[in-house]
Amino acid sequence: MKDPSPSEKHIDKLPARFKAAEAVARRQQLTGVLAIASLPRLAEALSAPADLLTISAEFGTHPRAVGRAKGRITGLLPLTCQRSLQVFPWPLDITFDWIMVRDEAEEERLLADADPVMLVEEQLLLHEAIEDEILLALPLIPLAPDASIPAFGEPAAAAVKAKKPDSKTKPGQISDNFQLDDTRPNPFLALKGQLRKD
Repeated sequence: MKDPSPSEKHIDKLPARFKAAEAVARRQQLTGVLAIASLPRLAEALSAPADLLTISAEFGTHPRAVGRAKGRITGLLPLTCQRSLQVFPWPLDITFDWIMVRDEAEEERLLADADPVMLVEEQLLLHEAIEDEILLALPLIPLAPDASIPAFGEPAAAAVKAKKPDSKTKPGQISDNFQLDDTRPNPFLALKGQLRKD
């Protein structure tokens, strides 16, 4: 059986880092999976443990940088719906377009072309770059499809309605079970009389 060429090579578990220039020179294509547990910042942002991400990436040349990488990231991320307060699987499906740069000057110059990704000692920190992309893609207010607001106040509302005072109650009577004592002197009237004497 013929071994696949470097450009057709498939990697099940994506490497955390590798030489960017070599991947560009080979026009390498990567397809594989990445455990979310290996991305600590993303794992902390999720509402429950999650499984795997599927990533594909294709490397090519760029006239003013080390190279370019285009790809796609998909997976299911458990988030808390802000309407129902229930955890639901949010479908992640994003694409990326990176220009790999060596320093801040290159980054500033190529900012308008695509998303610059800084290399560290000529290496692309792949896991870190993927994690950054996903964190930027997370919704600020996650909402599950067809989610409804939980009826937390319904029993209380029903209780208030049941105990609503009868409109036919007599003066001085709040309800059938409680009546004001009108025999006690009104303290405000006593104060008013005191002020008149002064």
